[in-house]
Amino acid sequence: MARITVRVSEEEAKLIRQYAERTGTTVSLFIRRALMDQIGNEYARPLLSQYLETAGRGNFIPYEEARKDWELD
Repeated sequence: MARITVRVSEEEAKLIRQYAERTGTTVSLFIRRALMDQIGNEYARPLLSQYLETAGRGNFIPYEEARKDWELD
């Protein structure tokens, strides 16, 4: 497994440790999740914009109709 070092102030380190402890996780897991969430959000943002643009045009069909089109019933 790779190792990445993040430099923070003593105050930030204390805050991060306290938060991780309060949520029942490790600092490493907390930071990993936070970073992956941020990356996921950045990836999802254009998709959300595209969805909202499409939704604004009303180019959707009801879910049950889509299931029939996809032959899921």
